[in-house]
Amino acid sequence: MALYWTIDSRRRAVDVMAEGDVTMADAMRFFDAVEGANALSYSKLLDGTRAQAAMTPDDVLSIIVRIRGLHALGTMGALAVVATAEQAQRIARLLGAAAVADRPMKVFEDAKQARRWLEAQPPRSP
Repeated sequence: MALYWTIDSRRRAVDVMAEGDVTMADAMRFFDAVEGANALSYSKLLDGTRAQAAMTPDDVLSIIVRIRGLHALGTMGALAVVATAEQAQRIARLLGAAAVADRPMKVFEDAKQARRWLEAQPPRSP
């Protein structure tokens, strides 16, 4: 597995680290965990600077469908994505799907800046 996450109910935050090849199965396990923990409204910090997507176009479409399905379940928490400019361009469709939700979202090249931005966001109710 190439995704590692911590769901912290006290902070109402999810921290995700991606390393190596990230597959559709990795992403689906993450979505299952967040949904199962009732953490959709938590803020999320995804650091993908040490990862690359190992997905087919059909895999990406399946992930987009899942993301949009999660949006229908309730309020989505703020999302900060840490990625290089090249990575952000490669995953633009996924970022676009995540941005459809009514929530603050921003892409950063620095994890410390991303965390500061997330911590400045107001909490979101489920």
